[in-house]
Amino acid sequence: MRARLRTELPDEEVRALLDLPVSAVIAFVDGKGFPRLVPCWFVWWEGAFYTTSGSDKFHVRCIRDNPRGSFCVERQELTAERMSNRQVKGVGTFEVLEADVGEWGARIRRKYLGSTPWPVTGDSDGRVVLRLAPERLTAHGGDFTLSRAQGTPRRPRDRRER
Repeated sequence: MRARLRTELPDEEVRALLDLPVSAVIAFVDGKGFPRLVPCWFVWWEGAFYTTSGSDKFHVRCIRDNPRGSFCVERQELTAERMSNRQVKGVGTFEVLEADVGEWGARIRRKYLGSTPWPVTGDSDGRVVLRLAPERLTAHGGDFTLSRAQGTPRRPRDRRER
């Protein structure tokens, strides 16, 4: 396997990755100090990460108590010849917003669903927006060329066969 070393991503590649309709993972700390993770749909807007969630969800309650957290967006592509990985990660303090929930929800749905109608009505009721403007943003990626042997791979020999 031949690897290209992990490299920092240029701004245009960071923006392209954040615009893709792929899920992010947010990280937060629970009341006992354990790290927790939740996948989510999101939008990146004017230097901040936005997602929505039910106001009574466990992760929202934890973020209200301890707003420190992070997010990670990753894109991995694998073919028979190549593996590629790109990541953007942000660390900071979440804000829990109760205004404009419907607008943020609509933006997020457009990113992932395009013009496909959303079957739920009143979807902003009981929801909040989680916003994180990262204090630190890191973005990196790497490519690996996979070398495949011709023919059927051999299985490892058993000790008894030696």
